[in-house]
Order: sequence, then structure tokens, then C-alpha cells
Amino acid sequence: MKQNIAVITGASEGIGAALTKLLIKHNWKVIGLSRNLEKLKLMQNSLFQKKDYLKIYACDVQDFSKLKSIAKKNSPADLLFLNAGIYNPVDASQNNIEDYKQHLNINYLGVINSYEAFLPKMITTKKGHIIIMSSISAWIGLPKAAAYGPTKAALRSFAQSIRYDLNSKGVKVQVCSPGFVDTPATAKNDFYMPGLMKADDAAKIIYNRMKSNKFEISFPLNFSIFMKILSMLPDKLTSLLIKKFVC
Repeated sequence: MKQNIAVITGASEGIGAALTKLLIKHNWKVIGLSRNLEKLKLMQNSLFQKKDYLKIYACDVQDFSKLKSIAKKNSPADLLFLNAGIYNPVDASQNNIEDYKQHLNINYLGVINSYEAFLPKMITTKKGHIIIMSSISAWIGLPKAAAYGPTKAALRSFAQSIRYDLNSKGVKVQVCSPGFVDTPATAKNDFYMPGLMKADDAAKIIYNRMKSNKFEISFPLNFSIFMKILSMLPDKLTSLLIKKFVC
């Protein structure tokens, strides 16, 4: 029986690490990419008998040449989980040009680089599955997210667009829009995060819902519903509510 293969960017921590471990538990082989090779090695060593199920590469998603080289060396992926990203809260009244550029280059263009590197083999074999990691912050502008939120909104739009070209070629596309998940990124927040959940729980939801035909995977349920309703309300009302409960 053929072993399923997943490529996961940002595999060394957070949701990427949790999904890597979960897929390996279910006998997937994972190609794990991260800038942090030491964390990847620690995770690999923790797998004991299943060490061979994880193949690791130190790679920055801004490096398109290296991504293409990794893709060339590995079999076509059954799953491409485009998860690498950063989050830094910003005060938009200050000069944040480097933050804006860094978020754009990693969160958005880094996904495009990874997508372009690994897509050709999927097109050739006419099969595969791509999940793009967006965020609930893609639905509506939130405080301190002026650098992060727009990149996630761009990814959601990108995922919505590419499915029209890829579905007809046998490649499934989904976008993942989580709320607050306990990761090194959210640890930077100094405000209450409703519905905060563990990365392992988030990975289980993604694993189960990636088998469905639903385009968007969003969680936790109650917070997702609340934020979806909030995004559809008149802007004057949403801004007042956000100011009252978040700012």
C-alpha cells in the first residue's frame, strides 16, 4: 500500500509541528520544512521507531531556489500544507515599514514560493491536496494586526482563486482559518483571546476536516460563527464592538 506524503512548511512549531506528528501517527511520511533545523531534529528524535517517517530540511520560504531543489528531490506530495508564517503585533500609528515588508515576504510571498515549487508534480500526476493557512483575521481588520491581517486576507483570496484552475486538474484546495491557537505567535498577545485552543486540538480538527469537501476549515466553532457574523455587520457597528471588547 502506497504511503501518503505530506509537505509541511513551518513544521517545527505550533500547528505545523502538531499536524506533522499527527500525520506520522497515522502513518504518513512528512517532508518538514522550517528555518529552525534544531527544532526539526528534536521532533524527529522524539518519533523513536518512526524517525524515518519525517524527512527534514532547513529552509526559509523566501528562498525559492532551495524550495525548488527540495521539491525536485522528493516524490509528488499528496498534501501540501502551506503553513509557514510570522506574527508581530504592530501599533499602526508608528513607523512599521520593515514589519509590513517582512510579513508580506514570509506570510504571502513565502506561500507563493512554496506553492510554485511543489505544484508542478501535482499537475503532472493530476492529483494532490493543498491547504493554505489563513486566519480569522482575514475576515475583518483587528487591532494590532495591520501587518499580519492583510497577508492572511490575501492568502484567503489566493486560495479562493486557484481552486478554479486546480480542481479541474485533480488538485483539491482548502483554506484553513483558525481563531486563537496557543503557539509562540499568539504568546506575543497581551489581550484576552477568546476560544484559545491547543495546537494539538487544532491539528486534529484540520486532519478530520481535510477529508471533507468543505472549502474553508475554521475553528473553534463558536468564535468562528461570532467573527463571521461580526464581519457581515455594518462597519460602524463592528468597529464600535471591537473597540469596546478588544481595544
